[in-house]
Amino acid sequence: MTQRMTPEKAMAAAAASDDGQYGILLEHGSMELGYYRPVGTDDQKPHTQDEIYIVHTGNGVFVLNEERIDFAPGDALFVPAGVEHRFVDFTDDFAAWVVFWGPSGGERPA
Repeated sequence: MTQRMTPEKAMAAAAASDDGQYGILLEHGSMELGYYRPVGTDDQKPHTQDEIYIVHTGNGVFVLNEERIDFAPGDALFVPAGVEHRFVDFTDDFAAWVVFWGPSGGERPA
């Protein structure tokens, strides 16, 4: 199965979602590909799976626990399952691809 996920499809999925901010593009086994475009504030809570954000547009600050990390387009940000995180001080055009995968509670390091 080959599917091409474009920014246009991603933005449409986010806009059509219940909250208008996070749209799911693909689910395969434990993996989920989504697109996140928060408006104003990011109020998300920790997730049960590991995740990676790949910044598509915009910039700002990513808070992971107490650490503050500047981000820009093209950056990838890893979040282990269950860890507090959010985007702050982001530009109005901020959006990111999101990949969730693995078991609830996250994968164990090798």
